[in-house]
Amino acid sequence: MNKKRTITLGVFIVATLGVVLSRFYLNVQNEHWDEKRVAVEKAYQSTMMTKASKVDFFYGDEAFQIVYGENKLGQNLVAWVSDKDVHTEMTDEAFTEDQVRAEVSKKDASTEIERVMPGKLGNDYVWEVFYKTKNDRGTRYFYDYYTFKEGKFLDTYRLSLQ
Repeated sequence: MNKKRTITLGVFIVATLGVVLSRFYLNVQNEHWDEKRVAVEKAYQSTMMTKASKVDFFYGDEAFQIVYGENKLGQNLVAWVSDKDVHTEMTDEAFTEDQVRAEVSKKDASTEIERVMPGKLGNDYVWEVFYKTKNDRGTRYFYDYYTFKEGKFLDTYRLSLQ
């Protein structure tokens, strides 16, 4: 009888802990999900976007939610959504992520690309490429910026050695 009681108590504690942790996770994530939902709604209202597939967050001089989607004709587009503005570009008319990756790899074949995403640098809508290179002195991280439409190189930001 005592063993059965111990097992029941253990199951109860594990179940309670599971419920508490899942509620905590949902509360923490709700704000993040709300920001994504609001960004998608803004993109629908301010652009030709009718279907959203993904939302990323870009933090530069100004914070943007990057909404990927398509219009009613099935053409892909990207919307930069901020508190002040919504800007959109058709991806068929732009430099692609694969082309940007190839440009960065041309500079140094040992480059490990961590992330490529649309963003904004100054007044230019860009592709931001975050990558690292390793050498004898350590690992160094970089941000490269290419114009979104033409893929023209704009700038490189070097982070300190690690």
